[in-house]
Amino acid sequence: MNGKQLKNSILQWAIQGKLVPQDPNDEPASVLLEKIRQEKERLIKEKKIKRDKNASIIYRGEDNSYYEKILATGEVKCIDEEIPFEIPQGWKWCRLKHICSMQAGKNISASRIFSDKTELHPYRCVGGNGLRGYTGEFNTQGHYSIVGRQGALCGCVNIEKGKFYATEHAVVVDTYEILSPLFMYYFLMALNLNKYATATAQPGLAVSNVLEVMCPLPPLNEGERIIKKLALLIPLVENYNAIQEKQNALNSSIKERLKKSILQEAIQGKLVPQIAEEGTAQELLEQIKAEKQNLVKEGKLKKSALATSVIFRGDDNRYYEKIGKKCLDITDEIPFDIPENWQWIKLDQGISLLSGRDLEPSQYNDLHHGIPYITGASNFVNSNLIIN
Repeated sequence: MNGKQLKNSILQWAIQGKLVPQDPNDEPASVLLEKIRQEKERLIKEKKIKRDKNASIIYRGEDNSYYEKILATGEVKCIDEEIPFEIPQGWKWCRLKHICSMQAGKNISASRIFSDKTELHPYRCVGGNGLRGYTGEFNTQGHYSIVGRQGALCGCVNIEKGKFYATEHAVVVDTYEILSPLFMYYFLMALNLNKYATATAQPGLAVSNVLEVMCPLPPLNEGERIIKKLALLIPLVENYNAIQEKQNALNSSIKERLKKSILQEAIQGKLVPQIAEEGTAQELLEQIKAEKQNLVKEGKLKKSALATSVIFRGDDNRYYEKIGKKCLDITDEIPFDIPENWQWIKLDQGISLLSGRDLEPSQYNDLHHGIPYITGASNFVNSNLIIN
C-alpha cells in the first residue's frame, strides 16, 4: 500500500466511524443537525442567508430503508441507492447542503497576482489547488475548506485561514459555527469529490451538484476526536508518501545507474583483477597490427588502415600521441587512469566502422523472411535487436 492509498484508507475509516471508538455518552448526530437547523433559521431571520426551497431531512424508516422528506412539499422518497455504507449508531446521513454552504470565488487577472508576498501584496491568492501567489486585495476572511472546481484538479481540497482571495476556480466551503472547519476539510477529502465532476474535456464541479452529495455525520464530540486523530496521522502518512516516492524514483533509476557503474568499472580495469601471465595490451595491439597487415596483403583491407597513431605515456607522466613525425600532448583527452598493462588507443586501432545502405521497400519485408534488415537505433530496445 502506497502513501496515497494509506491516506485514503485512513480517511475512509474516519467517515465510516472506524477510526476512533464511539462513546455512548456523546450527544447523537441528530442533536447536532437540529442545532445546525436552528442556526440556519436564525441566519434566515437576520437575512444573512436565503431559505432553501428544497430543504429536506433524511431518516431511517421502520423497514430499515433510508428516506428523504422534502419539507416544503412533504414528498418522501427512498434513497437507499445513495447510501454507500453503514454508519455507527448515533451517526446520521445528511447532504452537504444540510451542514455547510458553498460559494465559488471571483475572477482575478494574472497581472494582479504576484509570486512574492510583500507589503503591497500581503494576501494569499487561492485557486483550485491552493496558493497561486499574492495579491493586494482579499475577498474572503475566516477559516474555510477550499475545493477545486475546474480542470484536472477539480475535487482537490485545501484549507485556508485569515484574509485571502478566492479565485473563480476555488469553491469556498462555509460551515456553521458549531462545526469545525477542520471536520469539513477532512470529510471533504474522504468524499472524493472528483468523481462528481462532469465528464468533459475540461472537467468541472457544479456547486449545486456538490451540495447534494451524501455525507455521514458523527456526533459532535466524536467528530472532534476524529479531527485530533487525523491531525496526528495525516502528516505521518504524507511524510511516508514523500519518502516512498523518493524510493520509487531511486528504484526506477537504479538498474540503469548500476549498469553504467558496472560498465565504468569494466573499462577502468576495476571489475576483475589483472593477471601478469595474461600479457599486456601492447602485445594485443601488435597482434592486431599483424592481422591488419595480412588483410592488406589479401586485398581485404586498404593500406591506409595501417597508418594508425601510437599513444604512450612519457617520462613526465603525460600522455602523447605520435602520428607520423608529429607528437601531440593529449593528456587532457585522458578521462581516467588505467592499469599498467592496459593501453589507450584510438577506436580505429581496434575496430573498423562501415556505413550500411538503404534498401527499397520492395527489397525487405515484415514477415521475418530472409536476413534481418537493421535500419537504425530504433530497432534496439534495452540493447536487444528487435527484428521486424
